[in-house]
Amino acid sequence: MAATPAFPAAPFEGGAIIDNADGTAYQDVFTAPDTGCKIGNLRACSDDAAEVVLSFARTIGGVDHRIGEVNVPAGSGTNGSATFVDLLEFLNGGVAMNFKAGSKLRVSAKTAVAPGRQIEITAEGGEY
Repeated sequence: MAATPAFPAAPFEGGAIIDNADGTAYQDVFTAPDTGCKIGNLRACSDDAAEVVLSFARTIGGVDHRIGEVNVPAGSGTNGSATFVDLLEFLNGGVAMNFKAGSKLRVSAKTAVAPGRQIEITAEGGEY
């Protein structure tokens, strides 16, 4: 156990855009820096006209481990009436997530996003 607490020392951001060409394949949202990181905000916005379920995984030691799925309603965060989706609320009970150096957060759509539409994922936090 550390003699002093560790606090994030610098801002850290990551993101991914899922569009029709991505199909249902996983893609990286971010890879944790050499110092590790804590993600306090993880959001999704969609301009798709239909809801899309996103699957999330943590890559640890080169292996994807699914951590949950989240429904992203049509127009979330893009149509002026439906708000963005707070992904941490569904994936981790609204609590920040820690990632050790080199681990990844990945995302895929369970069904392909409609042509010409996209879902944007943003991650905000801090490096240790």
